[in-house]
Amino acid sequence: MRKRIKLSIPKLIKEILDQDTFYFEIKLERLCNIIVQEMGYEPTLRIQDKLKNERKIPITFNLNERNSSYIQNMILNSSENIETEFFRSLLSTYANLHPSLRERVVKKSIYTDIELAIKEKLNLKISYQDKIIDIIPLIFQRDDESNYNQLQGIINSERIIFRLKDIDILKIGN
Repeated sequence: MRKRIKLSIPKLIKEILDQDTFYFEIKLERLCNIIVQEMGYEPTLRIQDKLKNERKIPITFNLNERNSSYIQNMILNSSENIETEFFRSLLSTYANLHPSLRERVVKKSIYTDIELAIKEKLNLKISYQDKIIDIIPLIFQRDDESNYNQLQGIINSERIIFRLKDIDILKIGN
């Protein structure tokens, strides 16, 4: 059964979550579930304590079934004893990460697959802006404007930059 989460978070944290939902073109519920799934067993920071005087914004989201079944275990393994404090701490920790690191959380499987392809010098077949492209991935770099990740790759001996958020991996290797 899906668990409903209601809590208030500092306005700054909510703004960062909103920025990421806009950038990744996903709903807040999906983003929160990704954060819980990818960071639920990681150590968190008490950043929200430093923002205690900031205006609070209420948020509500539903955990997916998988996260609903693991949440009690995550809380037991965390430094927080109260469920709402666990979520505040988790979302605050995520929001405190640099945009390129937040993107690694949100796009973990794609990032991991590309990282493997770079390391093993494997080609990738990707879907990018509604086109199927064969590339040789070279390196990750940070976009100076958005601070999110980009992939530099080669297509027909030309170096091209791809926004990580727009990549879907179809195949690794030849």
